[in-house]
Amino acid sequence: MMRPILALSALSILAACSSNGTSPIVTVIKGVILPTKAEDIAVANAGATLTREKIEAFGLALIRGRIEGEEISNLLTGTAVNGHYVTYVSSFRQNITMLGSLVTGTRGMGGDLLAVRSDARDPVAHSTPTADWPSTLTRDYRFPGVGPEGNTVSVTCNLTRAADATVTIVEVTYEVTPFTEVCTGNEVAFTNTYLAQPDSGQIWQSLQWIGDKVGYVNIDVLEPYTLE
Repeated sequence: MMRPILALSALSILAACSSNGTSPIVTVIKGVILPTKAEDIAVANAGATLTREKIEAFGLALIRGRIEGEEISNLLTGTAVNGHYVTYVSSFRQNITMLGSLVTGTRGMGGDLLAVRSDARDPVAHSTPTADWPSTLTRDYRFPGVGPEGNTVSVTCNLTRAADATVTIVEVTYEVTPFTEVCTGNEVAFTNTYLAQPDSGQIWQSLQWIGDKVGYVNIDVLEPYTLE
């Protein structure tokens, strides 16, 4: 059941919860995404076990985010909508802004991502059945820099799919198509991974590059945002 945005004050409810769900880290091995063994990831802004029953009871648009290489993840709840962009905030005031499933901005993580421009056909930004995902797309990533426009990194990304699999996120198992996205340009190279539901294109788990200073953030979608 999908959930709408609720107020920031709901974060106080989340302070009583943590994660006991399976959250495999997606690894790229020769262009194929392979989930590692199941892990129980500690949640910094939590004190008890997070269950699917509690997620349903919260009624929140909710994600779980973790910087790659760190052992602690954070729960972030949707607090603001600007057009099709949704901003999620943790109780530590770390922000992640997303267009669809694409991370387009971060704050409070040690190296801000200011904005991302994506193609109109970008299936990460605009949910698309996996059979219709393109093989190539372009993006512009903007970071702080000299002048009002900052530093823009333009990349071309090539997508490769792997065999359908499953992923379990806090007691719910999803059928997914794994994708590897290799992006290069402006003297940078990085690889994103996505686990997308074949029929709707909803991405339930992803590992996304948010800049050289921070590296990657792992996103689990616990309850997607919806207007309904």
